[in-house]
Amino acid sequence: MGEIRYLANRGLWKHDVLDRIVAAARSNAGLWLMVKERAMEMRALKSELGRLGVDASDIDRLFPTRLTPTIAELTEELVSTIFGSCPPDMQSRAQAALLLAAESELDADTAQPT
Repeated sequence: MGEIRYLANRGLWKHDVLDRIVAAARSNAGLWLMVKERAMEMRALKSELGRLGVDASDIDRLFPTRLTPTIAELTEELVSTIFGSCPPDMQSRAQAALLLAAESELDADTAQPT
């Protein structure tokens, strides 16, 4: 396995690699549950920020206690396990892809009739 910096030169930002990262997360039920929890946490925090009428930059000051491990830590561990070291720009793309996939799944779950 090569380090992720080498894969970046071959188009790591493309959807197929991000899809592989999301698929790997989904294949681990415990990890995927934690990713979905972080997506729900972000929704709740954004909603509360909107209710308070404050800027998103105040999130860490207003809500210093968050779920652990963080989505950044989960993403770093997952990507590092798959590819090796993970540069920050790739980690942010993978994190965004994981949160988007989790949010999509949460939206689908709430849209289904009970």
